[in-house]
Amino acid sequence: MAVVHPEDPLEWLSVEGGAAGHAAPSDVKAVRLVACPEASQGMSYSIRCGLKALMADEPALDAIVVALADQPFITSEMIAELIHYWSERPELDFVATAAHDAGGKSIVLMPPAVLSRSMFASVLLLEGDTGARKLFQSPDFKGCGLVAADRTTLLDIDTPADMELAKKHYSAYFI
Repeated sequence: MAVVHPEDPLEWLSVEGGAAGHAAPSDVKAVRLVACPEASQGMSYSIRCGLKALMADEPALDAIVVALADQPFITSEMIAELIHYWSERPELDFVATAAHDAGGKSIVLMPPAVLSRSMFASVLLLEGDTGARKLFQSPDFKGCGLVAADRTTLLDIDTPADMELAKKHYSAYFI
């Protein structure tokens, strides 16, 4: 499922259901799009909208994976590792991606992350431009972080400078 703003022109999707300009592999399910009218008001609105839609479709849902659209280098292997780690440790409320902060002094937990059902009520209470990262710091939840093998996979594109860095990183694969 992808949560989008209702006015998103969806140019980033092709008719075939893959990324722009690329057909989706035949074994990939179609992505369900959920429009979130409040998406521009902050990340919490999109997360809540997506969770509500998933819970309506699957009331017995055990967990969700939260991933951000502005992290284009996240891999399916990273997601699979998070899911596998969480499924082997039922006592955990979450398994997040871990990386050193910009100064390299402390570890930061971030998406992508697996959030178990035990966190759903708190996720639905998030407000503003706050994501699940706020909950990772709560003593109410037990979780862990898996260190990303390649820090560049966590590139978050928020500025034009970030986009230029992403273009350089992406083009390196084709040289």
